Amino acid sequence: MRAIVVKNWVKGPADLEVKDIPVPTPRDHELLVRVDSVGANFFDILLIQGKYQIKPPFPFTPGAEFSGTVVRGSGPFKTGARVFGSTPTGAYAEYICVPHEQCFAIPSTLSFEQAAGLYITYPTSFAGLVLRARVQPNEWVLVHAAAGGVGLAAVQIAKARGCRVIAAVGSQEKFNVCRAQGAMHCVNYRDENWTQR
Repeated sequence: MRAIVVKNWVKGPADLEVKDIPVPTPRDHELLVRVDSVGANFFDILLIQGKYQIKPPFPFTPGAEFSGTVVRGSGPFKTGARVFGSTPTGAYAEYICVPHEQCFAIPSTLSFEQAAGLYITYPTSFAGLVLRARVQPNEWVLVHAAAGGVGLAAVQIAKARGCRVIAAVGSQEKFNVCRAQGAMHCVNYRDENWTQR
């Protein structure tokens, strides 16, 4: 199978290499999933640069979030099931082995692409807004980096909870993306005196 393989720390994604490696063999409690889509998170970049708190031994395949089709089932998932999940590394490959407890069924209303970005971004935003900040309807919520994965999830969650959302992004080109997801106002945090607007 083809996979991104990191043999030493790299400067960025442009330095990554695709290699042919064997298809992994799942253990009893693991699924073998044919990967359809993957999430790309900021920590994935830190990981390949050696700047993340977890430093896997070389060689390794990066990537945490994925979605795909079960090739060999385990637990509640049978062959052919559409799943999404997360694992510390290994998602940037054609196949991945992952404990079935780390996977969820993809609802029929979601595509593989949509599901691949759910596992980390939405729980992160939900925990910050709902569990920690306990946002309430009609409160103002300022979301930094609102056009990124966690930021867009935060915009959507805050909007769904009845909040008024201000999206802070690094360029005016990102305003429409944030408005489409529920932001009432957008600001460019690179503009001088943006906090006074």
